[in-house]
Amino acid sequence: MTVLRDDVIGLLTASPLFAGIGRGELRQIADQLEEQHYLAGHRILTEGMSGIEFFLVVEGEAAVESGGRTVATLGPGDFFGEVAALDHGPRTATVRATSALRCLTLPNGALMGFLLDHPRFALNMLHASVRRFKAAMTSAPVAAAADGGG
Repeated sequence: MTVLRDDVIGLLTASPLFAGIGRGELRQIADQLEEQHYLAGHRILTEGMSGIEFFLVVEGEAAVESGGRTVATLGPGDFFGEVAALDHGPRTATVRATSALRCLTLPNGALMGFLLDHPRFALNMLHASVRRFKAAMTSAPVAAAADGGG
């Protein structure tokens, strides 16, 4: 486990993913996270490739790309990598740093156990994922609906 800087507890407290979690549990969580830094332009995840890491953005911005086009922008408090980390399938999008980026990560497929150990975090992540899904569905091209969706 990596020892994180003192500001990590404050970063976790500010993130909606950690809402409702007490300070003692936040300290346990901080001990499980690793810190990663990326330069602008760095590709962190590649669509279609395997990977089981989960990322939480704490500083900077990243672009989410699917099918070669940017579909979302991530900033502090946002997360990515959860789909492949949960289903051990291929990455569903490419994520590229658009500025210097600082992330906290759960490496090596640790997300599933982390969710079981921290049910409040799991619930918060589920709520955030549902909001993302709804936003993606309401912004889907109308042509897909016209032809039966595929």
